[in-house]
Amino acid sequence: MDRIINIVVLGAGNVASHLSKSLVSKGLTIVQLYNRTEESGLRLARLLGASYTNSVRNILPDADLYILAISDNALPEFASHFHVRKGIVVHTSGSVGLDILQKTSTRIGVLYPLQTFREGKHISFDRIPICIEANKPGVEKELVTLAEKLSTNVQIINSRQRKMLHLTAVFAGNFTNYLYTIAEDLLLQYDLPFELLKPLIKQTAANVRHSDLFSLQTGPAVREDTAIIEEHLGLLANEKAYKDIYDLISKQIIQYKHQHVKL
Repeated sequence: MDRIINIVVLGAGNVASHLSKSLVSKGLTIVQLYNRTEESGLRLARLLGASYTNSVRNILPDADLYILAISDNALPEFASHFHVRKGIVVHTSGSVGLDILQKTSTRIGVLYPLQTFREGKHISFDRIPICIEANKPGVEKELVTLAEKLSTNVQIINSRQRKMLHLTAVFAGNFTNYLYTIAEDLLLQYDLPFELLKPLIKQTAANVRHSDLFSLQTGPAVREDTAIIEEHLGLLANEKAYKDIYDLISKQIIQYKHQHVKL
């Protein structure tokens, strides 16, 4: 029998909600949910069939695993005052090191699902990369066994690697989404629907199947078509922030081409 049976989840945000529901769907037991805000905490606890508390003093002391799915800003302060006798304590952050949990338990780790989560949007964990780190081989083994119940893609990486992974996720996910927002905003100004760009976006996303992504780069910058670039910059004359972004990215594409591509 696996050692991780009873789980306490701390937090009721998007990561906590999606992760908890996935754990329950795989037959694991969330025995308790802690959250400072009663409304959201109690609502999630009821969905999970778990007890609820908003008091740290009332957190169950004998669970096998404690998942700190709380914000990065709150994690250091909370971890400095939270301690359990025997359970494994993990956090779910991509940008916070393992050592932040040193005072919480003798058995600590990280369980970081690399995905963007939104409220009300179901996401299957089956192929989500789940990144594991632990302070002891035995803890690592238990966390890997747990993670493999959720996903077929479980990776063991250290804190330094995870921080870089999180940084690249910001480029690939967060920044890309904002670029879509810029495109949508500009289209609306000309009474054009964002739907027109969706086939292009889908094809661009499909390009990630290839190993050399820059070899698939298209557009005026990689062609060094200065006339079109200047025309586009002119169209953005009244949108300084968007103009600066366009100019910076175009220059970076040209620079990358000169440094990495055999001309």
